[in-house]
Amino acid sequence: MNIFIIGSGTFGTALANELSFNVNNQVLLFARSLDKVDEINNLHTNKKYFPNIKLNQSLKATSDYLAIEEADVVFIALPSSVLEDVLNKFNNKISNTQLVVNLSKGIFNNGGTIVDYLKSYFNSENILSLKGPSFASEIVVKSNTLLTLGYSKNNQLSIINKIFNGTNIYIDSTNDIRGVELLSVVKNIYALFIGIVDAKYDSPNTRFMFMTKVFSEIRLIAEELKISPDTLFLSCGLGDVCLTSLNDLSRNRTLGLLIGKGFYNPISEENTVVFEGLNSINIIFNLIDSSLILKLPILRNLHNFFATKKKNFIIDFNDFLIIN
Repeated sequence: MNIFIIGSGTFGTALANELSFNVNNQVLLFARSLDKVDEINNLHTNKKYFPNIKLNQSLKATSDYLAIEEADVVFIALPSSVLEDVLNKFNNKISNTQLVVNLSKGIFNNGGTIVDYLKSYFNSENILSLKGPSFASEIVVKSNTLLTLGYSKNNQLSIINKIFNGTNIYIDSTNDIRGVELLSVVKNIYALFIGIVDAKYDSPNTRFMFMTKVFSEIRLIAEELKISPDTLFLSCGLGDVCLTSLNDLSRNRTLGLLIGKGFYNPISEENTVVFEGLNSINIIFNLIDSSLILKLPILRNLHNFFATKKKNFIIDFNDFLIIN
C-alpha cells in the first residue's frame, strides 16, 4: 500500500515511522525542507523533533508535491493554523478515489470540522478522522497505542486496518466521524481546566472530584452537539480526555498549570497554545444553547476568564460543583 503523509513534524514523523514497520507499506513522508528530506533519507533521523531516535530505514521522505498522486492513502498531520496554506500546494493533486485521513485537530467558527472542510476542498467523501490518546514521543518508541477511526464505508475501515497491521498502533472505530473530530477539540478545553486544578490544589481527591465534573460536562456537550454516546467510550473520548488532562506532555494541561500558578499573561495571545485554546473555548461555548450553559460551570468560567482577560482563575466550589 502506498502511503503519503503530509507533515513532517512530531506526529507525522512518528506515525510515518511506525507505519513503515509494516513490510507491505511504502511510506513517503512529505517535508517542504530539502535539508529535512535529505536528513531523513540519508541519516534516518529527524533531530529537530526526535534528537535521540533512529528512524526506520525503509521510511522515505520527499519534497515533491506530485508524489502524492501515487498514494493509496494520504494522512494529513498539520497544525490547523497552516492547514489551508499547505493544502493549496496539493490542489488538484488528490483524487476522490484516494483515502484521506485527517490527523489535524481544530474547529471552524461555524462549528464545521476539519473533515467537513476537507470533504468540500477535495470534493470527496473518502475523508476519515483518526484521533485518540497518543503522544508522538510514545509512538516513535513503539509504545502500544489505541486510536479511533471515524469512517463511513466498510472498505475504508478494512484498508486502514490493513496498513496498521504489524504495527504497535491499534484501531477502534465508529461511523460518528463528526463526534471523533469534535471530541478532539473538547478534551483540550477540559485538560486546561484540570491543569489549573492540579496547580492550585495538588490533591488527588480534588483532582478526581473535578474529573467527575469534567465527564459530566462532556456528556452534556456531546448530547447537545449530537455526538454518539458510544463515541465517548472509544479511545478518542474519555481515554483522550484522561491522557490530555493528566499528563504533563499535554500542552493544554501545561497552560492550565501556568494559569493555576499565576504565571499566565492575559496579553500573550500570540502564543499558539493560548490562541488555539481560546479559539476552541469560544467556538464550543457559542455552539451551546444558552439554557445549557448554566449547567456547564467549567466551560462557562473558562470562557469568562479568557473573555475578561483576567490573570487569576478563581474556583468557587459552590458554582463548579453544581448538580446537573
